[in-house]
Amino acid sequence: MTRALAVLVLFAALPSQALTDRSGPYELQVLISGAPARTFRHDGETFVLGHLGERYTLRVVNHSGRRVEAVVSVDGRDVIDGRPGDWHGKRGYLVPAWSSVDIDGWRISQRQAAAFRFSTVSDSYAAKTGNAREVGVIGVAIFPERWYPPPPLYPSPHAPWNGGLHDDLEGRDRGNSAPRAEENGSGPTAPALPSEPLAHKSAERPGLGTEFGEPVSSQVTEVPFERALQRPEVVIGARYDDRDGLVALGIEVDGGAMTEAQFRHGAEPFPVVDRGYAAPPPGWRR
Repeated sequence: MTRALAVLVLFAALPSQALTDRSGPYELQVLISGAPARTFRHDGETFVLGHLGERYTLRVVNHSGRRVEAVVSVDGRDVIDGRPGDWHGKRGYLVPAWSSVDIDGWRISQRQAAAFRFSTVSDSYAAKTGNAREVGVIGVAIFPERWYPPPPLYPSPHAPWNGGLHDDLEGRDRGNSAPRAEENGSGPTAPALPSEPLAHKSAERPGLGTEFGEPVSSQVTEVPFERALQRPEVVIGARYDDRDGLVALGIEVDGGAMTEAQFRHGAEPFPVVDRGYAAPPPGWRR
C-alpha cells in the first residue's frame, strides 16, 4: 500500500507518447497568477507559453467519481522528493472525486513548498541537481484507488465463498511500496550536486526551465492509498517554453499577427469611411 499526501497523497519510464493536458476525466492546468496559462496544440501535443521569472502552479483536475493519486514530475524531477521522476514507488497527490488539487512547488516539508518559477535552463532545479536533459516538460501519472465492493447483505446459501479477495491481499502486490513522508516537518532534501559534468550543457541551452523558487505555504498531510493498477491508467502533461522556443517549433504564438511591413503596406489615408449609426436588430422594419 502506498502512502498518499493530501491536499497530499506517485514515474519507471513509459513508452514515448504524445503529451496532452487532458485525457478522459483527467486534466492538467498550468496556472499563472491564478489563471490558466496560454496553451497551444501542436503535432498532437499541448504546449504552454511561459515567461522568464513567472511563478506558476499546477492544478490536477479529476472529473471522475473515484479518487485518484497523481504522481507529478517537472523537468523529469519528482515534485515531492526532487529525484528523477519514477511513478513506480513514489508518493503522489490525492485528488478527490469530482475535485482538483493545486501543487504549489517542489515540496520541502509538510508545511512548505519551493515555488515553481520559470527560469533559464542553467538556473533550473534539474540542471542544478544532476541533468537538464528533460527540461521543459510536465508529467502527471494517474492511479485510480483500489475499490472493494461491500459484501452482500444476504449471501446466497448456494454461492461458494470467494476467497479471492483474501488471497489478493496476502499474495499479490498491493500497490507499490512507497517511502513515508517526513513526520517531523523537515521534509525531503534535494539531491547533492553532481561532481561529473552534466549530460547536457545547460548554460548553452536557450529557453525555459523551472527553478527551485522561494518557500511558500503549502499544507499537506499523509494518508494511506492503495492503487487499483500497477501502472498508471493514463499519463497527461504538457511541454513548455518561452515565445521564441514555441515559434521555433512552428507554433503561431501571436495568432498569425501581421509584420510591420504588412501593416505599412495596408495603411489607408482615410481609414474612417462611414460615420455609422446604430444598426437595427434582426427583423426590424422601418
